[in-house]
Amino acid sequence: MKQNLAWPVNLQRQEDGAILVSFPDIPEALTEGATEADALEQAQDCLIAALEGYVGARRPIPSPSRARGRASVALPVLMSAKIALYGAMRAQGVSNTE
Repeated sequence: MKQNLAWPVNLQRQEDGAILVSFPDIPEALTEGATEADALEQAQDCLIAALEGYVGARRPIPSPSRARGRASVALPVLMSAKIALYGAMRAQGVSNTE
């Protein structure tokens, strides 16, 4: 099991100066921040919410692509473990109640 899953992000400065964060592997996850540091902090919360949406909809979690020089956003260890468990349960066809 991977201890810390991380997804690459694209950072794009907007006309108003804000930094837009998008996840190439998770198109539903979009957020922004006033600075790059703020944007990346917001991005972790956004990533968690998007992945919780995937779990709630019983969709497969997209694997993170390689960062290739881009910034990446990591999940906290506990959330990484939950996502790994969810993936294993999906692979085995096991439901929450089992």
